[in-house]
Amino acid sequence: MNGIIFISLLLNVVCIYLIYLLWKKLDENHKNAESTDHIEEMLELFSQEMRYENEQLYKLISDFSSKNEQDKREIQEKTNEIGIEAINSMALKNENNDQIDEVHNQSETKTDTNKVIILAKQGYNAEQIAKMLNRGKGEVELLLKFYA
Repeated sequence: MNGIIFISLLLNVVCIYLIYLLWKKLDENHKNAESTDHIEEMLELFSQEMRYENEQLYKLISDFSSKNEQDKREIQEKTNEIGIEAINSMALKNENNDQIDEVHNQSETKTDTNKVIILAKQGYNAEQIAKMLNRGKGEVELLLKFYA
C-alpha cells in the first residue's frame, strides 16, 4: 500500500513539473507572438515610408527631366537663330560662336542637374555637392548616376 501511495505521489509531482514546463513554453510563445506583432508593425510603417519617399523621388526626377528637356529645346532654338545670323554674315560668325558658348554655359548653370554634373567634374563628391546646393545626398547621387 505504501508503494502505491509513493508511486501516486511521484506521478503527481511529475505531472505538476510537466504542467509547469508547459506553462513556461506557453508564456514564451506568447512573448514571441507579441514581438512578432511589433516587428510586423515596424515593417508596415517602414514600407509606407518607403512608398512615400519613392513617390517623392519619382516626382523630383520627372521635374528634373522636364526642366532638362526645356533647356535642350531653348538651346536648340537659340542655336538655330544664331546659325541663321551666321549664314547672313561672315563677320558675325565669330560673335555668334561666342554667343552659342555663352548660351550653352548659361543653360548648363540654369538647372540643378547641370550644376551637379559640373561640380562632379570639378572633383567634388556627392556629399559636398549636396551641401553646396542644399540638396539631399541621395538626390545628388541619383543625379550623378543618371547623368554622369
